[in-house]
Amino acid sequence: MKILIAISLLAVIAVFSGCGDSATEITGTLPIVTGVTIDTLTSRGDTVVVTWTALDTTLVDGYFVWTRPNIEGNWSLAVTTESNVGVHIANQSGFYGVMAFAGIDNSADMSITVNTKTDILSEIRQEYALRPVGFRIDVEGDSLIAGDPTSLEFQQQFVVAPNWIGERYIFRGDAHPELWPSGSRTRISSIGGYVAPAPNDTVSWADSILFGGDFFIRLDNNYYCMLKGSHTFPDTASMTDTLVFKGQIQPLMGLRVFSEL
Repeated sequence: MKILIAISLLAVIAVFSGCGDSATEITGTLPIVTGVTIDTLTSRGDTVVVTWTALDTTLVDGYFVWTRPNIEGNWSLAVTTESNVGVHIANQSGFYGVMAFAGIDNSADMSITVNTKTDILSEIRQEYALRPVGFRIDVEGDSLIAGDPTSLEFQQQFVVAPNWIGERYIFRGDAHPELWPSGSRTRISSIGGYVAPAPNDTVSWADSILFGGDFFIRLDNNYYCMLKGSHTFPDTASMTDTLVFKGQIQPLMGLRVFSEL
């Protein structure tokens, strides 16, 4: 059995790794896998759990779970399993498809695909004149909202403000409750890559980071965002410029995987 599985694995990998979006060209005879979904209850952190409807065990030896970053492109093997559950440690968000195999035979086609793709947040531009500016994320509207962090009515999730020598920093929402009384209990990180740090990673999560480039936000409702901050060329006469933020939010609670901004 193990020898047959190994042969099947090598044969199907050879087909997929060189053919890009070639799932419809596979000429197996086994049933197409159905009921594929992301298990939102057990997918957490960088662990994506894919489930599907099991086929008759007398027909199949197991399943291949394939993944790729985008809707098109080359597939890579995420996991091989004999059950109808595939657990993948992801290094970014992406699409997943499933095929059954038996010996060197496989499904006649790829299953429908499911994904962990993020929702894009609308870009925001906000004038900055060396005074703190607060931002919060409108999850339902997939956008960023700017406001006054000193206001009791504005519940910011991060703040752009100068330090004592005028360098601009990004602070967590409740970094200075005596100055910014209604901030959310968030954390920020400038660690690179497409996977936000684990919630218990006290080294990577910080109270403030230097402004500029990509960074992660861990919201107080256990959702994660990946943002990019930049600014326009400053007006030296008025000492003002414009802060520019864009990014993405992972819509699956507790999942920390993202893709290129």
